[in-house]
Amino acid sequence: MTRKEVHLDINIVKILEQEAKRQNRSLKSYLEYLLIEKARRLEGPSEEYKQMMDVTLENLEKGVLNFSSIEEVIKRNDISN
Repeated sequence: MTRKEVHLDINIVKILEQEAKRQNRSLKSYLEYLLIEKARRLEGPSEEYKQMMDVTLENLEKGVLNFSSIEEVIKRNDISN
């Protein structure tokens, strides 16, 4: 692990502390969580996801995907308005 120092406006720190407290985390834990999640989003989709999407796109091109209307999905899953 590496250690970095960050300088933030006091108002930003207060906002982050409030959110950390709301999530039952320390400020340090909350900041680490935020940075890890942001880095994961920046690195792009996983290989597993890319492979799944490739198969889906191939099936779309072959015309073997079945699509449902929103009405069918609502009825099939017994969702009420």
